[in-house]
Amino acid sequence: MKHAFEIRALIAGFLLTGIAGCTQQDEPVHLGYIEADWTYVAAPAAGRVVEQPVREGDRVEQGDFLFRLDSTAEEAAVSEANSRLTQAMAQADDLSTGARPPEMKRLEAQLSSAKARLAKATSERNRIIPLVEQGYAPKSQRDTVEAEFDAATAAVHAAEQDLKVAALPARNATRDAAQAATQSAEAAKAAAEYRLHERRTIAPDSGRIEEVFFRKGEFVNPGTPIIAILPDNGLKARFYVPETDLSRLKVGETVSVSADGMASPVKAEITFIAHEAEFAPPVIYARHSREKLVFMVEARVPPDIGLHPGLPVEVNW
Repeated sequence: MKHAFEIRALIAGFLLTGIAGCTQQDEPVHLGYIEADWTYVAAPAAGRVVEQPVREGDRVEQGDFLFRLDSTAEEAAVSEANSRLTQAMAQADDLSTGARPPEMKRLEAQLSSAKARLAKATSERNRIIPLVEQGYAPKSQRDTVEAEFDAATAAVHAAEQDLKVAALPARNATRDAAQAATQSAEAAKAAAEYRLHERRTIAPDSGRIEEVFFRKGEFVNPGTPIIAILPDNGLKARFYVPETDLSRLKVGETVSVSADGMASPVKAEITFIAHEAEFAPPVIYARHSREKLVFMVEARVPPDIGLHPGLPVEVNW
């Protein structure tokens, strides 16, 4: 991967010569090289790498642990979110029920006191009014006992209403506000847990660790690649064909790929054919200049066959 640009430049120098030679011999052999579709694993947030059990050359499976960033702040945020959620749920539960038992007992005692006052006021009223009517007591006493009776009656009604209200939950709007606060706390907790989860990165594909750009103890910025993985199906043969052979190739067809040191060619499936020519002269195409037009073709090669990125190959069909 490090020398891909140099290798590509070298191959470009002799592609036309190789293609011309093949054309003279009527052999559909085309030169190219092995290219890789790397998977660059980056951190979505900034932080210091505190754990990294993998090394270059290690084999990893999809889902394997790759590295972890410092998560002190994120862990604290999750703890705070849990506390806020507990608080919001407790407030919502408190508003959905009536008064506590001690409060209910206090209101019941107030009602009993008001009833006792009413009973006394009723007795006094029943005693004084006949005396006033017979002229044995002044009329002012009747006014006094009547006022006390009315006050005692009102006190009993007020105590009864207080007891009923205490048994009711909070008003609908208040309970809706408490429920909304609970949902907000739940969302904040989920967001905090997500940010904490992002501090730990796993392998998105199965393959080989090709390069480690940042190691334990180093600080990384968001989106900066930390590890490069060569996926199992990440190798492809990139080769170039002249316009005369382009019509013979289609996406999905197979070609034979061979390289130095390989016992026998391997089959590769064509996945891409370029629509534009490369290495074309910037002039009106004459007959001799059209022979220099080449089109890039890519074919996916099978894994574990000993091919490596940058390796020159020959392709035919």
